[in-house]
Amino acid sequence: MDIYQQIWDADQTANGVQPILSGQDGDEARGYVTVVTEADAEEDTQILQNVVIPDSKKQTYDRVLKLFDNYSLDEQEQEIETPEERQEVHDLLAAVIDTPPMQVAREYVANATGTVISRDRWYGVLLEHWFRTFSQGGDPALTGFEHVFVGEQEGPKVQGYHFWYKYYLDDGLATAYDRENFPGFADDRIAYVRGLYQNGQEDFPESVTISYKWHAPDYSRWSAGENAAGVIRPLTKPVGGFFVGCSVEGLMALGSVRAHLGARAPKEAVINGARYDLKVFRSANEQHIRTFYPVFLGRAGGGTVEGPAVTPTQPQQPQQPVVQSPIRILAALVNPLGDDPGQETVTLINTGSSQQSLEGWFLVDKMNHRFAVNEVKLDPGVATTILLPRNSIQLSNKGGEIRLVNRDGHTAHVVTYSKAQASDQGRTIVF
Repeated sequence: MDIYQQIWDADQTANGVQPILSGQDGDEARGYVTVVTEADAEEDTQILQNVVIPDSKKQTYDRVLKLFDNYSLDEQEQEIETPEERQEVHDLLAAVIDTPPMQVAREYVANATGTVISRDRWYGVLLEHWFRTFSQGGDPALTGFEHVFVGEQEGPKVQGYHFWYKYYLDDGLATAYDRENFPGFADDRIAYVRGLYQNGQEDFPESVTISYKWHAPDYSRWSAGENAAGVIRPLTKPVGGFFVGCSVEGLMALGSVRAHLGARAPKEAVINGARYDLKVFRSANEQHIRTFYPVFLGRAGGGTVEGPAVTPTQPQQPQQPVVQSPIRILAALVNPLGDDPGQETVTLINTGSSQQSLEGWFLVDKMNHRFAVNEVKLDPGVATTILLPRNSIQLSNKGGEIRLVNRDGHTAHVVTYSKAQASDQGRTIVF
């Protein structure tokens, strides 16, 4: 399966919401967004309508909107990051780091590079890709997050701006993320111009290609008591495109896999029957994302103006969906003192707020051997260490993988470890 489809599917099981076309019914429990395509749209139409995000999915949306007003609008200006803004970045990363799309992305990069990607290391990858500032082309303080998720000004034009949820808020609900010290800015900051769909894109609500105007507030140039209209910059986006329905972590996971140099992920994606050229540009030192966005190519398998689909050459990933779960693999004793069989352990923890029964759950090793985790109930914040009997799963001392699968057959958590980590006899590896 296409790695990008796997990330998309994992995100839909978690905080992503389903994009649907006008006239289709949405599932409120799952969440959805109605996408109005070119055939229906008139000038200044709200192309993203009827957005439903269940309370259970709102955490990362609430976290990301706190960052939208942290940046200078003009990309040529220096950024001044306050301690509060720095904390908001870390709060967002803490909320997204363990989500299902991030688990899929992290595992893919680990397998593709043949290295162990610990949680802390993946946190560092996300920080470098999206939030570290870099200078380029005379612009002193660029970040991938600002460009992709927020949007920037270059003269009279919009640069970046590839996050559907930001567009949705700017198109009528923008003060949802304005702080109290920025009163007077209008809720509606988007003026839709027209759709720019080709090759049947209007049949796929997962992405849009449009032209619009953004009446962008320049927070860095506004002072309390001034007329807010004096710092509004009318900018144009002649051609813009973005995925619709993915959460902030879903989009970051897609971008980080595509941008990771060592992973060499495919440049093209097939998502829900459509092909995309995933455009990515990096900083001069190739450590940071400059921009990331999809270009619709056509229906998968149906032929396009740009040739046949690309078959990914990277290692194939497990097919079980990855889902949000409070039960996580905390640690493992892979190489115990003495003989390994019957002495290896895996420690699980309940990070949630309610008791969890693990009846019908399994631990699975790299060779797909399974061990049933039965008669285990975990109270909130409680961990338990499971002794693995002989002839159950095998935690290889040459490096491996441990997967926790719930009673529905979905992956709740997956971790990997290296030969080097397993070489220290008697050491418990903490993930």
